[in-house]
Amino acid sequence: MNVDVAVLGAGMAGLGAADELQTLGRSVAVIEGASDVGGLARGIRVAGTAIEPYYHHVFPQDVETLAVVTRLGLANALEWSAAPMGILHAGRVHPFDSPLDLLRFPSFGLVDRGRFAVASAVQLVRPDRQTLNARSAVVEGTRWYGRTVFDALWRPLLEAKFGTYADEVAMAWLVARIRQRAGGRRAGGDRLGYLVGSLGRLAQAFADDLRRRGVSILVGNPVTALHMRDGSWTVEHQGGTVSARAIVACLAGGILARLVELPVPYRDRILAIPYRGIVCALVELDHPVSPYYWVNVTDRIGLGCVGIIEHTNFVSREHYGGATLVYLAHYVGEEDVACTASPDELLAAVEPSLRVLNPEYDRHWVRDVHVSRDRFAQPVPIADGPMASLSVRTGLRGLYHASLAHVYPHDRGISKAIGVGREAARLASAELTITG
Repeated sequence: MNVDVAVLGAGMAGLGAADELQTLGRSVAVIEGASDVGGLARGIRVAGTAIEPYYHHVFPQDVETLAVVTRLGLANALEWSAAPMGILHAGRVHPFDSPLDLLRFPSFGLVDRGRFAVASAVQLVRPDRQTLNARSAVVEGTRWYGRTVFDALWRPLLEAKFGTYADEVAMAWLVARIRQRAGGRRAGGDRLGYLVGSLGRLAQAFADDLRRRGVSILVGNPVTALHMRDGSWTVEHQGGTVSARAIVACLAGGILARLVELPVPYRDRILAIPYRGIVCALVELDHPVSPYYWVNVTDRIGLGCVGIIEHTNFVSREHYGGATLVYLAHYVGEEDVACTASPDELLAAVEPSLRVLNPEYDRHWVRDVHVSRDRFAQPVPIADGPMASLSVRTGLRGLYHASLAHVYPHDRGISKAIGVGREAARLASAELTITG
């Protein structure tokens, strides 16, 4: 097969790149190692219905996602709902939705509450991007919030998500999360969006639309090597080869570095970015566990569980045959026990906290536990690290790179993935125009 551009990976970045390239008049082939499209947002079957293996929702300000949803005729399937949040702290659960809830947080005294309010307001507007990139959230966060507030609220969340890297995470990442939540409230109140039938449905519709427009999408074909000869790229994959004038690689940096000899400066930058994996247990139950959609966990529980996300407090249980669906999220390093824990072990470790949320919880409520794992789910945004200035240009002619590390300082998300895929695609197409 010969095309203008080969896109490696059919996650949302890859689909966004392919869409942009086809719109610009380029012939495109998408090559995906997994058996289906969507990446972290693919669909699986649970309780007879499609759902993501890892929790997802749409913020009101996610313009890239909303544009694709509308264009593919799925806007009527996008439901907006209240998404109540809580925080599990010191063995108790507390509401965690509004500024008033935060000011009532029991670990804060009067001075702490005032400082929290002022510090949070400043983070929403401060323009000093260089400082935010260079300083760690631990140092800068403690300076603004004070040790009591930071240690009670932010430090446990950083440690749960980033493990041994918690002290190195850039303040820019934490500020981006604060702004994301505040921006969602400004745009849509406390509502979040969810596509009935899962975001895997969106990925499938996206892929089907691309195929109708002439884009080849090859799934179940892991890429094994990339070679450039005489100004043209050869993509070797499990099912054969694809020849292309340019490549947009929507892969984690460590994977790309194994496929091709990259220029040393770029290779060293991407290999300097550590990754945290995710282990997510999706639990089917007969009864609801709590009134919350999302419970942030500051206590050290459940093999490092960082979040208890009761999906059916956000999306009606009617869509899942009346079952309650709860995600138990763990961010892990390769050495963490959760990496290899069985479904029963993951559930058992979190059950004491489920009983905090609902004293009546009983193991007999559990119908099934579905476990999903991904090694490269979360790049670590290290202060003064390579992510702040990471380019989609690799330094090799015709090779562009669009990964989760490129959306810094933002966290991973559907909209950001589509956006960075489109950016890399536009640059690849522009180079083809120049080189002829």
